[in-house]
Amino acid sequence: MKKIIWTIVIVLVLILIVAGIYIYSLYNTFDEGVNSSYEPTDRDRSDLREEDATVDDSFTVLILGTDENESRAEKENLGGDDFRTDSMILATFDKNSDDVKLVNIPRDTLAYIETEEYFDKINHAHMYGGPSASMKAVESLLNVPVDYYVRINMAGVVDIVDSVGGIEFDVPFDMNEPDQHDTGRIILEEGVQELDGEEALAVVRSRRVDSDLGRGNRQMELVEAVLSKVKSSGGLSKIDDLIKVVADNTRHNFTAKDIRQLASYYAFNKISFDSTQLRGTDYWSQGSGAYFYRADDEHLFVLSNTIRSILEIEPSEPFDLLQLRLGDYLVPYEYMDEYMLTDHQPEMIPYYAEEGYESPYGDGFETEEFNYEESDIEGEDDLEDTTDEEYNPNNQAPENESTEEQTQEENYNNNGTYDDGTNNQQDGYYDDGTENQDDYYEGSNSDSVNNGYYY
Repeated sequence: MKKIIWTIVIVLVLILIVAGIYIYSLYNTFDEGVNSSYEPTDRDRSDLREEDATVDDSFTVLILGTDENESRAEKENLGGDDFRTDSMILATFDKNSDDVKLVNIPRDTLAYIETEEYFDKINHAHMYGGPSASMKAVESLLNVPVDYYVRINMAGVVDIVDSVGGIEFDVPFDMNEPDQHDTGRIILEEGVQELDGEEALAVVRSRRVDSDLGRGNRQMELVEAVLSKVKSSGGLSKIDDLIKVVADNTRHNFTAKDIRQLASYYAFNKISFDSTQLRGTDYWSQGSGAYFYRADDEHLFVLSNTIRSILEIEPSEPFDLLQLRLGDYLVPYEYMDEYMLTDHQPEMIPYYAEEGYESPYGDGFETEEFNYEESDIEGEDDLEDTTDEEYNPNNQAPENESTEEQTQEENYNNNGTYDDGTNNQQDGYYDDGTENQDDYYEGSNSDSVNNGYYY
């Protein structure tokens, strides 16, 4: 009997030793993986915060998905900071209600790019100044602090989904998309199905049928699906694989301690998700013909104050948001001087900022998902065509495709008329001092320090 007891004790001790070695190894692997992918920004904290953000309190994270892949990087000798962002999601972690709020910001959204000193597509910010420039562009757009960032490339999406054993996803329509290396095709049929990494990437890259707005919804759905799978027992068993993916394909400014705290909190608490896509309208630049997505002023204002409330900072006044303050003076590629950026003030407060007004957007997250069949948003008309008919197997790419690698001069050739980009702007809110908007734009373009560079 004693032999049996001692045998059991010895086996248990051996199991504990092996488990301890594994946990210690995993702990070290975790630290190595996080530290190797750690890239701090060029600031200690957001200018919109008085104190440093911590993961112990509510905070924001900007999730950046870039169009980087190995073949593009090698072909053009590009680094991670040189690519544009195909996906930009601002996640607000609300520690008081165990809630994560996701705001998808369409890639063509018109926003102020601090490094260039003018308004441009927000996805260009990363190409101009890496994650820091993207964070500042989002802060300028929403007037909320962006505390952390996570940047992931296309290979990272594939590897993350594969490392958790795939995800279940409702593919909204038939798809035929390039793989992560742009050397083959991924063909999917509509319907609920289990997706591997390559298939998941195809789903969140596609935008030919329903434009960038539909793609934005799918990207948020993918984030939720992956987080849910990671939290499940099956996903947690793959934690060492996930660490490797983080090390190889992501960059972030979280410390190892931060991520351990988040992982512990997330594993033992039931987290809910609320998501929305930034509302807006089509907008074509009068001078260049370039397409932009002009965010809806009221939705910006409502979202700003909801997020600031979660972060327990003072609410925004309407003209704290640069787009609301500049109104029709906001012209793409026009240099913005210090007076316009900091001192210019419209004469009238917009109706949605008046006391007692109840916004149809609610808290900003009570919005319907984008429906491409009913939407009047046109988007760009030169998207990559991924249909079978135009697929050329010799070149491993669709013939005559208009890729995202085109120069800006090639892309800016759409003809369009001026659209102020808002459905709710009322007379007098943004008085540009002229009676004719076309006259204002023509005059502005002729005075631009960038005139001729983009046109």
